[in-house]
Amino acid sequence: MKVVNRFDETGRLVYSSEILRDIVDCALSEVEGVVKYTANSKQARESIKTEIVEDDVYVDVYVKLAYNVEVSDIASKLQSTIKNTIESMTEFKVKDVNVHVIEVEFEEN
Repeated sequence: MKVVNRFDETGRLVYSSEILRDIVDCALSEVEGVVKYTANSKQARESIKTEIVEDDVYVDVYVKLAYNVEVSDIASKLQSTIKNTIESMTEFKVKDVNVHVIEVEFEEN
């Protein structure tokens, strides 16, 4: 787990890399059409990758979508939701949010 320390005149603030993953996971839940992986599964753990370079955050998400959604609309919503959520909850600025659609879930009859 990577730890990012921030110092200012009021003291120290420490962010772990896991908190960013949790924030992104929360943002994924807010966008309709994204199918969540089973909690704590290998797929869930590997579906979110974050990198912090100085004050900038780079995010890659690997998602499963419902079959009946417009992929470009969902990807755009994911990008803005993830960016806004991270920036409102931390002091970091999001430089890139890359959305990788790796699966589509079809309704079973």
